[in-house]
Amino acid sequence: MELELTGFGEFEGVELLQKLHLFQKLTFDETSRLGSIIQYMDVPAGTIVIEQNALGDALYVIGKGAVDVSRDADEDGTHGEGEVIGSLKEGELFGEMSLIDDVLTSARVTTAVPCRLLKMPRAAFEALLATDDKLAVKVYRSFIRTMSDRLRRANAQLAKATVFQK
Repeated sequence: MELELTGFGEFEGVELLQKLHLFQKLTFDETSRLGSIIQYMDVPAGTIVIEQNALGDALYVIGKGAVDVSRDADEDGTHGEGEVIGSLKEGELFGEMSLIDDVLTSARVTTAVPCRLLKMPRAAFEALLATDDKLAVKVYRSFIRTMSDRLRRANAQLAKATVFQK
């Protein structure tokens, strides 16, 4: 007789969310509430998950697999090998900015191999935070910290690049 584990996938999603820098300050209960809105997606290799210059609608976490991030820099309608600007692997996230603003996406994200993605849709995210002010404050503070860290790193890289150009 084989046992079927139910609910394990949801726990796995919560555990993965807790490992993300963005959600590390949340309690297990708070992370579980966020985990309750996650949709699991099994996606074949070569699938465009987010298209450049589209309105994003979700945050994605890579449960299994890897994705490539590319920009159509020369605006020829293609995303050639030279336009890949990065790769993300298991445990990393993308699309988080779409949860907080209505700006078009800055890059295309394509699955490099078959992937298991955890999708947190914006509508469900906003509905959940609308019902829990304390959770909303903690989540948005996390977003601010993350954006602040990214801005500091970008400024440091820009300062280095400027020094090398002189």
